[in-house]
Amino acid sequence: MSDKQQPIHDGKHTASTLGTTEVLRGALVDDDDPRFPLWLPIPAILVTTGWAFYDAIAASGDFLSTLLWPGIAIFLVTIIATWGGWQLDID
Repeated sequence: MSDKQQPIHDGKHTASTLGTTEVLRGALVDDDDPRFPLWLPIPAILVTTGWAFYDAIAASGDFLSTLLWPGIAIFLVTIIATWGGWQLDID
């Protein structure tokens, strides 16, 4: 998707342009949905603890040290991806 503006015809005699930033802003700004629902950290917690358990069992790693690193990075990436999917309503 380029940042080139595309003409939009709204069915009337007026035409306007809509760029990529306006499309994303329109998709991300919705007052009907909460910005950060309470269930949002659950997938990140499950993926992070799942990775720490896997590393502790399969690779004979230490659970707590794996939970701290790379667990923090896994948690942050997962929660950002979950939040982005929630805000953009990706099904």
